[in-house]
Amino acid sequence: MPVYKVSELAPLFSELENNQHRQLFLICGEHDWAINQVDELFQLADDALVLSKHKTLSNACWPEHLHQILGQEFKLAVYDGYAGILPNKLAALSGTVKAGGLLVLLLPELEELTGWLDPSVSTWCSFGYTATVSPFLKRWQHILSCTDISCWSQRDGLKLALNGLNQHLPATYAQQQEAVSSICHSLDNQTHMPILLSADRGRGKSASLGLLAANMGHKQFIICALQYSAVKNSFKHLAQALGLDYLGHEKQLANLKFVPPDQLLPQTLDGQVLLIDEAASIPVPILIALSSKTDQCVFSSTIIGYEGNGRGYTLRFQSYLKKHYPHHKSLNLRQPIRYQDHDPLELLTNQLFALDCQYPKVEHIEQHECYQLDRMSLAHDEPMLQQAFALLVLAHYQTTVNDLRQLLDSPSNVIFAMRNKNQLLGLCLVNLEGQLPDELHHDIAAGMRRPQGHLLAQQLFTAQGNSHFLKAKIARIVRIVITPESHKKGLGSELLSYVEQQLGKQVDYFGSSFGATSGLLNFWQQNNYELVKLGFKQDKASGEYAAMVLKSSHNNSHIEELGAYFRTNFSYQLLNHYQRLPWQLVKQILIVMPSQPIKKPLLAQLKLLANRGSMLEQDSATIWQILLLSPKLLVNISDISQQLGIRLLLQNNTKAWLENDLNLTSKKQFAQALNTLVHELYGQLKTLH
Repeated sequence: MPVYKVSELAPLFSELENNQHRQLFLICGEHDWAINQVDELFQLADDALVLSKHKTLSNACWPEHLHQILGQEFKLAVYDGYAGILPNKLAALSGTVKAGGLLVLLLPELEELTGWLDPSVSTWCSFGYTATVSPFLKRWQHILSCTDISCWSQRDGLKLALNGLNQHLPATYAQQQEAVSSICHSLDNQTHMPILLSADRGRGKSASLGLLAANMGHKQFIICALQYSAVKNSFKHLAQALGLDYLGHEKQLANLKFVPPDQLLPQTLDGQVLLIDEAASIPVPILIALSSKTDQCVFSSTIIGYEGNGRGYTLRFQSYLKKHYPHHKSLNLRQPIRYQDHDPLELLTNQLFALDCQYPKVEHIEQHECYQLDRMSLAHDEPMLQQAFALLVLAHYQTTVNDLRQLLDSPSNVIFAMRNKNQLLGLCLVNLEGQLPDELHHDIAAGMRRPQGHLLAQQLFTAQGNSHFLKAKIARIVRIVITPESHKKGLGSELLSYVEQQLGKQVDYFGSSFGATSGLLNFWQQNNYELVKLGFKQDKASGEYAAMVLKSSHNNSHIEELGAYFRTNFSYQLLNHYQRLPWQLVKQILIVMPSQPIKKPLLAQLKLLANRGSMLEQDSATIWQILLLSPKLLVNISDISQQLGIRLLLQNNTKAWLENDLNLTSKKQFAQALNTLVHELYGQLKTLH
């Protein structure tokens, strides 16, 4: 076994300090040996953070939440891979390493990674599945073996990756100062255009928001983010600039106040500037709703961050801004502040977690084909993996680096793709569920057990208590996505149809669960999926309710029972629980429901209303019955009539709540709109009877 001293690392630390860079340092060998080497490393740094479960490391911790890691800085950050490779945790830890420091990763010898299963591998396995191999770790083995990395190996000794000394350049704040000055100028000139501030991690984006507030003491700022921890740096730099004390928990300091999006949505902003930090983590509809509350709004977001990739946000939100605010200001911070350009740790972290993945931009579709992707083959094909993960990023606003390992290492995953030559056009990620053993059914029903995975199987069971769905074989469509340039061409439906053909003989049902919007629900309905459940709690980030759709491969009887149960409950729940459900979504749910006969007395009553005029208090029950019996009537009436019928009558909202939205500011206008609704409904029914 090679013998060496920790002092031999001095040239590496000297180079990193001079170049203001950071690096990954591997300690490879048996676990107890590697732990002993970590103890030796503490001689080189007073400040260190160690993530490990090993009992002999008294200063080690294993935090449950990422916010417990971010926002700190260390010369040494140690991650014990023997505790389990959790990408979100490791990526977050990399962000705490300051210039001149090391991220130390404990692993077996690199050659052993191809057959090694770390303790966290079960995290990616649904109940009933066992991982026998980790494509994720095999990919890591290839990347780490082909990269010039400093390594302390139990078998091979010490190897340092020395790149030579660069000319030392002090951290430059010029780009940050220019961005802050530019935003100040726009806000002082009362420019009623959104401002978009984008950056990768470590570029001083959050600090810029604090400096902005400090430079504009004559204005009041609301700073909004999903988590308070995301804006601590803004408050810290505000306090430093103004000479104030900041203890790390104040949610209002000077002219800056923190409000999370769910609390901000119902509020009215009077002349305040709205700063939305980490906007990539907030769905676009919520961003649009927030931006409508003020004339001056700054959206700030990380494009490549510690937890994931924000390109999906950038693409979707910028397309909205270009359409509605073609002259909006867009700024990008490219210069790192916490370390110098071309930082080795940043470059390698991006590669290991596919953080800089790019989806393919396809201009011409020639001959496309659908096919199944093997997880191991995908791990060995880096260009294809980069494209595939980039598409998954586009498909969901909450994609994290954990999802990369889930994609590669979950044995219940089946991956389908559509390609145009070597370019991916689309991707469909499917998870196989169900076939849960009988002995679990009672505990699931009693809420005593929640077997990992099997989302649809368990949710469908709880809807009506039908254990058939626990036994059935279900293919859950986790995500399906087509490149943005190829939208509106039927490719999503084509890919979905291919998936159904390939798995149709293996499963009883196809289904999906997603944040309900009218557009998404329409896609599933067009492909003959039936809405069988709508969640009762809104997602805290998106404000959307989870919709569950289902399609049978063989027998529709159980779906028909679920659908009938949902329809009966939904008409009642609209009056209370779903009063604020977007009316477009309500319409999309209702118009596919089967119509029931409208009896002559009810039709005669509607005719009377059409002839004499209707009064809300007296006649609303008649119109309400008509809409529930024949919801397809909503399709061919005017936009205002649709909103009146749905929001006022079916959802039982008040006139006052609707008047401003519909610009019906007088009693006469409101009465005319209600009469128009009655005439449009009766006009359709008259031709049918």
